[in-house]
Amino acid sequence: MNYYDILGVEEDADSESIKKAYKKLAKKFHPDLNPNDIESAEEKFKKINEAYHVLIDDDERVKYDQHGSEYVPRKAPDWRPANYWTYNTWDYIR
Repeated sequence: MNYYDILGVEEDADSESIKKAYKKLAKKFHPDLNPNDIESAEEKFKKINEAYHVLIDDDERVKYDQHGSEYVPRKAPDWRPANYWTYNTWDYIR
């Protein structure tokens, strides 16, 4: 799995470009915003979330760049679909 491809950024992308790409994709594939295809959206959202958490962390990114597809990331924060929107939920993906 290529995290740069998942987020659609270049390998030399800065943190601002990574954040921007993540937010755009998170809005597009968030399962709460795709009620007709929740399973597919959830899988894509999980991959996007994992890629973001590795590439935004400088130490994790260096390890990923060194080991490539053999890299095993630290666990990204768990995501669970909410039954309701809260201010913090929406603010997180903005």
